[in-house]
Amino acid sequence: MQIEQLTREVMSLPVAERVGLAQALWQSIDCELAEKYPDNETATIKLAEERDAELASGKSAKRSHEQVMQAARRAL
Repeated sequence: MQIEQLTREVMSLPVAERVGLAQALWQSIDCELAEKYPDNETATIKLAEERDAELASGKSAKRSHEQVMQAARRAL
């Protein structure tokens, strides 16, 4: 099954089922990354704290969810 067809089918599911699917997918990714990079959680927390400080100080500009998603789509 091609990703486009699968995406269309998944998007037609009720919201609650899409949320459950998204959570299951994210958990599978998170578990796989945790196994591959066991120290990743500490590094991720440190990076998040650094990014938060950059935003709070004005060093970095905020972007909306839509702006981030548009950039991600362009990158693909």
